[in-house]
Amino acid sequence: MQKIKQFLYLVKPFWCSSASKVAWLLLLSVIVLSLSTVWFNVKLNQWNGDFYNALQTLNGQILYRLLGDFIVLIVIMILVVVYADYLQKKLLIIWRHHMTEKVTKQWLSKHSHHYHLKCRQDKLDNPDQRIAEDVYLLIKQSLDLLLSFLRSCMTLISFTAILWTLSGAISFTLLSMDIYIPGYMVFVCLIYTLLGVICTHAIGKPLHKINVEKQRSEADYRAALIYCHQSSEAIAGQHGEKQETARLQNKFTAIIHNWQNLMNNERNLSFFSVGYQQVSSLAPIFFALPAFIAGLINLGGLMQIRQAFMQVSSALSWFIYAYRDIAIWQATVTRLYHFIRLLDELPENTIIPSTNKDKLLDAQVVLRSADNQQVLLSTNIELAKGDTLLLQGLSGIGKSTLLKAISGFWANYQGVIQRTDNYLWIPQKIWLSYDRLDNLLTYPACPQSFARDALIETLSLVGLDKLNSELETEDDWSNRLSGGEQQRLMFARLLLNKPDLILLDEVTSALDLPSVYQLISLLQEKLPESAVIFVSHQPIQNYVKYMINLDTNVNPSSQELAKLNSIVDNVFVSKV
Repeated sequence: MQKIKQFLYLVKPFWCSSASKVAWLLLLSVIVLSLSTVWFNVKLNQWNGDFYNALQTLNGQILYRLLGDFIVLIVIMILVVVYADYLQKKLLIIWRHHMTEKVTKQWLSKHSHHYHLKCRQDKLDNPDQRIAEDVYLLIKQSLDLLLSFLRSCMTLISFTAILWTLSGAISFTLLSMDIYIPGYMVFVCLIYTLLGVICTHAIGKPLHKINVEKQRSEADYRAALIYCHQSSEAIAGQHGEKQETARLQNKFTAIIHNWQNLMNNERNLSFFSVGYQQVSSLAPIFFALPAFIAGLINLGGLMQIRQAFMQVSSALSWFIYAYRDIAIWQATVTRLYHFIRLLDELPENTIIPSTNKDKLLDAQVVLRSADNQQVLLSTNIELAKGDTLLLQGLSGIGKSTLLKAISGFWANYQGVIQRTDNYLWIPQKIWLSYDRLDNLLTYPACPQSFARDALIETLSLVGLDKLNSELETEDDWSNRLSGGEQQRLMFARLLLNKPDLILLDEVTSALDLPSVYQLISLLQEKLPESAVIFVSHQPIQNYVKYMINLDTNVNPSSQELAKLNSIVDNVFVSKV
């Protein structure tokens, strides 16, 4: 029941949306076409009885007519099955498009949920797999299981009536009691199938947990391979191939162990399910053989009983044949539900929007560690238009963490932060996707928002004029550009986007000092009303208005904390 609730939580946004009208029509059409195959099976069952009766009496005229009926039935059935599959795939892609778009937008929301998830202490593994693979698996498996379940129900109703009628009654004496059982083959089929379901559930129970672990280990290995590909330059430069090989082998060892568990459990399940399936084809003949020998039913009736018994048994044992699919479906629901639930429950930004247009930042905070136990530093920062500030201090003291807090991505602090919404934070690790240069230059804005001449002029200003002719070139610029060139590109972005507040974390570390001074002066000249915070170990204090040495702000006193509490009205902002 818990998995059903989780499933409904995942699918409700689509099926209750305005986009679901076509989907409901498609789903209804697929269900009707799928269930109509049961009607064809009933007709084929009747055809089997007539055909074998005619074969027993060697009635050629009836046999030839039945062959013609068979061709018509098969042609129509083929059309129904093909179009049921076609419309199911159409429904799948509509549903997947809507769900993938919704989850992606939520993951990459304006509140940067993707980064908040990454910063959590209980880090979520492989969000790429959950969006790209799990959404598809959830939809496909859900449709397949729904349709097969409905077909099984319809088959059970239709062929139970046929089996009841054909099998007749059985009477016998047990312990001096006369026992009369009408439609006895239905009860035989029920007991036979029930035993199969019980045995299958007992043998296959561990598969759910194993399949969850299988998806996780496969995704972890794939992520490790991607990391090696993206970091190939660093690995090659430091001769880290041996260590990376060992790391990949360790990841793959988890896949091997999981696969061995899966093999062993599926082997045990297959011993039973394969044997059960083979016996099921002959079991009805053995059960009905006494009636056939006694002359109560003819050959056609025996074949009809056989087919009806198998159809009823197949419908009843739907749980057996769908057990692996249900186990995988449960694992998919668990992973996707956990992911989307985390996205839904992430708190909104704790940053208070600034109401003073001239004051772009007012931060009075005491930063705490990720586990919220240790105090890192305390500081008060106020920046107006045109102010520039240099943050200095020993490595690891919390300079980058302070910029994260100001950006809204570090909520383990005591105090209050008010800032403008028009800001850009550029962290130490610069990210450039495989894309056109003009897209990377104007990011996060679109190139169409700027004149081409403005892009060329900006590249020239930051010393990247050699790239003027390659604005439309799509390439892996993170590998093509040097570290210094990437940092120059960041300054070009700032000049084009013109944010009110700029947070720069070691963004000039790969540049020589004359270039650093030139770019800082350029930024102040072109964006005179923007406030800028630099985190740097370079001697740029003569190019900024203010400087704070955070070494003196470590371990604030109890008096300072009390004063801070009074400022923020005893508000403690914390995220777990």
